[in-house]
Amino acid sequence: MKRVKTILPVFLVLFVFFSINLFAEDFEGSKKVAIGDKLEVSATNGNLIVSVWDKDEVFIKAKNIDVDDVKDVSFKQNANVVTFEFKGQDSENFHMEVSIPAYMVLDFSTGGGNVSVKDKVNGPVEISTGGGNVSLNDVGNVLSISTGGGNIFVGNVSDKVEISTGGGEVKVTSALKSLEVSTGGGNITIGSIGGKAEISTGGGNISVGNVSNGIEISTGGGNIKLDGAKGSIEVSTGGGNISLKNVKGSVDASTGSGNIELDLDPIEGSLSEISTGNGKITLYLSEKANVVVNANFLAGKYMKSGKNAQIHLKSDFDGVSYDLNDSKKEMNATLKLNDGGSTVELNVTSGEIFIKKK
Repeated sequence: MKRVKTILPVFLVLFVFFSINLFAEDFEGSKKVAIGDKLEVSATNGNLIVSVWDKDEVFIKAKNIDVDDVKDVSFKQNANVVTFEFKGQDSENFHMEVSIPAYMVLDFSTGGGNVSVKDKVNGPVEISTGGGNVSLNDVGNVLSISTGGGNIFVGNVSDKVEISTGGGEVKVTSALKSLEVSTGGGNITIGSIGGKAEISTGGGNISVGNVSNGIEISTGGGNIKLDGAKGSIEVSTGGGNISLKNVKGSVDASTGSGNIELDLDPIEGSLSEISTGNGKITLYLSEKANVVVNANFLAGKYMKSGKNAQIHLKSDFDGVSYDLNDSKKEMNATLKLNDGGSTVELNVTSGEIFIKKK
């Protein structure tokens, strides 16, 4: 009896193993390709892993195809387009491994799996997944990615970038041209951007490196950090802090209650507007700046308490003039530097304003 008890568990393990493999199959296929050719991969589900090699050939290995789904596999080539399709419904562990030359034009879609491109690719890339994660190395052309809710991680992109996810995190090392990124609620981290950029998240933090041609940033409530920018800068958050460094141009920045820190080199004729509810604003200006700074905040609560509202505006520069509007219960202060060729409006409800030399 002891011998039977020992053999039985082993038999059951082997039975399960061979049963799984008995009812699942793999598919392998390859097609010769040339520069300018396109690969289209479409699957109802399953992860996709892509590697680059030096052969003028596309090789696809699809694994764990349920026997009932074998008929739903298609691998074709028509002129310069190679197409792989999987429409199966029963292959729960299905996934694909693909080898390609770097020059291929890529169009991938899966109903819910992850997509990973391990090496640099040089052709245009379009990827969509119903909810999986997407990761790529460097891309030498335009890039478009959408996922229902996964994370997206991308290296350096040599052309324009369009990325959207229903709620995951997004990271891009750099984009040489324009960039559009949106997520329903995750954090966004972007390095340098060579063109104009639009970045938004439903509630996460946003961190951006240097931008060359203007940017729009918005978050439902997270913090915003920008290390450098030229052109028109528009940023808003429902309640987080905003940090804008090395900005040359104009700025429109607002937060519901957070602090705003701005290092600004205003261009001639520009208008910048900085607003917060209960936070503080810190503005850094050069002594050589040609600018008029108008600082405004509600003074009513300070007047009622007998405090001097002027103490809530502090400037490293001399020449600030104050004007108390009794009817509106507002304190308005003005500072003119040099010729005053540009204007900066600073607005707080009940916070503090600091104007500092840099």
